[in-house]
Amino acid sequence: MRIAVVGDTLLDEDIEGTATRLSPDAPVPVVDVTRRSRRAGGAGLVATMLARDGHEVTLVTALSDDDSSGHLRRALAHVELVAGPSRAPTPVKARLRAGGATVARIDEGCGPAPIPAVTPEMRAAVAAADVVVVADYGRGITAAAGLREELERRGRDVPVVWDPHPRGEDPVSTVRLVTPNLAEAAAAAQRAPVPEAAEEACRILRARWRAPAVVVTLGEHGALLLEEDDEPWLARGEAVVAADPCGAGDRFAATVATVLAEGGNRRAAVRAAIDAASAYLAAGGVAALAG
Repeated sequence: MRIAVVGDTLLDEDIEGTATRLSPDAPVPVVDVTRRSRRAGGAGLVATMLARDGHEVTLVTALSDDDSSGHLRRALAHVELVAGPSRAPTPVKARLRAGGATVARIDEGCGPAPIPAVTPEMRAAVAAADVVVVADYGRGITAAAGLREELERRGRDVPVVWDPHPRGEDPVSTVRLVTPNLAEAAAAAQRAPVPEAAEEACRILRARWRAPAVVVTLGEHGALLLEEDDEPWLARGEAVVAADPCGAGDRFAATVATVLAEGGNRRAAVRAAIDAASAYLAAGGVAALAG
């Protein structure tokens, strides 16, 4: 199975340390750094997960040529990378952590970015895929006309799963399933971000996006799926206490795509994805990917 992951790639950093005293300059903790780790985030995290699952993965993205991009390329050494030129700095999200808790997050290069250029190699990678996961992080790649045309075309023959972003583009019309979380769905549908509003948000977004199905992930409450038959289906999940939920939505979308590509229906895909996301969090979440 050839999987194309299409989307915006970020560099995630974890700066770990200990905090046992306050700064004399201000009432803030002083963190003595003991470890710094870097990994691919955004679409890069989805590709990393799928590669670790043993799949043949191609990451279709845009990368800059700065130092942070170099760290990204090293982090993605195990993934086939088809990257066009970015017209913006590499977005970096660094979390400062002490005692297992996040003290602060420092973002660099995360402002609005111009739409990146699309290369023939990027289009060819989508055209050759057996399944496509779109991981939109609002950095412009899903707005690139040539790439959208290829996604629209490929979606007529293979499953395309679209994980949207509030600042991103609408899914293409041939998408098989759209997977917003509750906050994303509520913002897009202009509804309250509460589980009780999920069904209405699903209906609004399915009509707006002309999508055959939308599933809204609800954290510990599971996920709500709305398909063509217009009957909502709630798949409940196992509650998992996780200090860091980062990446759970990526794990969900990646699993949905593989199940659909293997011939499973949407309900089977959602059920498997909920279980996979719960297992991912129970195993330590994104921190476990370093092992």
